[in-house]
Amino acid sequence: MARTPRPSGAAAASSTIRLVIFSIITLSSGWIGLLVNNALGVPHSMNSLGSLIWIVTPLLAGAVMALSDPSLRRPYAASWLPGRLRAYGVALGVFPLSFALAIVVGWAAGWLTPAGLGAFGGAVAAGVLGTVLKNVAEEGAWRGYLAPALIGRQLSAPWIWLISGMIWSLWHIPYYGWLLDESLTRSVYDVPPLVYALITVPIMICWAPLFTELRILSGSIWPGLIAHSIANLSQIPLSLGGLPIAPGRELLVSPLVGVIPNAVVLAAGLGLWARRTGRLRRRPR
Repeated sequence: MARTPRPSGAAAASSTIRLVIFSIITLSSGWIGLLVNNALGVPHSMNSLGSLIWIVTPLLAGAVMALSDPSLRRPYAASWLPGRLRAYGVALGVFPLSFALAIVVGWAAGWLTPAGLGAFGGAVAAGVLGTVLKNVAEEGAWRGYLAPALIGRQLSAPWIWLISGMIWSLWHIPYYGWLLDESLTRSVYDVPPLVYALITVPIMICWAPLFTELRILSGSIWPGLIAHSIANLSQIPLSLGGLPIAPGRELLVSPLVGVIPNAVVLAAGLGLWARRTGRLRRRPR
């Protein structure tokens, strides 16, 4: 992605206001969705109107903010094209590698057995369309608008990762806490839904460098969408109980909440950033 030009003066203030408005709208969307469900007297679920409001609002808000910002209008439109192909290999490989490493370590330590994973191929296949559509909305918001808007403010990379990761993860709290079936999160890690939601905050901050760098490297949302979808689809067998893990070891080797797989994702993102910024080049002696 070409460097987003930094607006100056009144334009800079306007861009900042758009960022604040986007953040408020986005972080409110899930709670508004829950209120709508309550008003309609329908249970909270992923099939409810509240869920649709939660999913679609960030995409629409990001589109409005980007298209109304002269400094972001062209990059935003271009981000819906395929972009540079070199990012796609990374997008395809990082999450399978992180999951495989976690499973191998857990298996070798006797904390889990992957023997039952093959039985969930049909469930994974059935989830492809819904997962991709959800992630069109997510990546269109987070990497279509939010990441370039933060880059355009000339923030340092750690601040971009922290802010985008926080907004991304806090937006998920109504999802994990109310909209998603509690049995699915407890199959991954047996804690109350709100505790699970809070655990995902540092996880998504760790994912933010990878997704930001994929956006910069490709100029497109599609590599991030592919990586995001692979991550979500790979988690389906876990949420259906296909990878039992010894109690107390989930935070080490669970492919979703474990330290080991998330360290791999973080390392991949930091590696891409270091390569792009020249920090991996050999310094002259």
